[in-house]
Amino acid sequence: MDKQLIRAYLWQAVIRLGFCPGSAKDQQGWLFQYGQSIKDFWETSYPKPPRLENGRITAVIDCTDILHLSMIYQVDSAYKFNVRFQYPFTLNNKQLIWIHDVDGKFFCFPSQLFLIRDGLEKVALKKFEIDDVEAVIDGLLLHPKAHQHIESPINDHDIRIGGGLDNPFLFLFHLRYQFCPISVKKQKEKERLTILFSDALRINRPIAANRLMAQP
Repeated sequence: MDKQLIRAYLWQAVIRLGFCPGSAKDQQGWLFQYGQSIKDFWETSYPKPPRLENGRITAVIDCTDILHLSMIYQVDSAYKFNVRFQYPFTLNNKQLIWIHDVDGKFFCFPSQLFLIRDGLEKVALKKFEIDDVEAVIDGLLLHPKAHQHIESPINDHDIRIGGGLDNPFLFLFHLRYQFCPISVKKQKEKERLTILFSDALRINRPIAANRLMAQP
């Protein structure tokens, strides 16, 4: 089986197994675990827990002590969300706010539909090797092919904000890695995620949020 095709199936499977909490309760629980995990991973204070407002889950994550910004997310569903990056400094009496916005009602190439119809996922999940998992983890979380850098006021080229991530839980987890200020932890996290997802892929079973958010 072609290696690129194997990685295409792994790509979809990693999202399905790690970043698709089903019910509204599961989504709230996932996001609560997400916030709690940030304290130790970033070695910062606990963010305020997420809250439910008008049918959407929202939270503020203050990153000012490490990145001079705040991150505010609003998750309406698995197909509609936004993350606001807000800087405390002003320019001409206006605050800089940048929003990553995803609206699932608009058409996007349905790659997952074609992969499901092929029916070869089971074959791919038997034939993958560790380097395939590493490549997928890199592409989804650690170093997305399409990404943005912040040059000012944060000049850190190792922060790569993926622009094509349309799953809210995947995007937030990606930011958890990108905004970690401790390089040793980021390297250990890469190793941990590779093993964690390799095991999950072999048994084709979702990863519980507390295991996904465990410390490296």
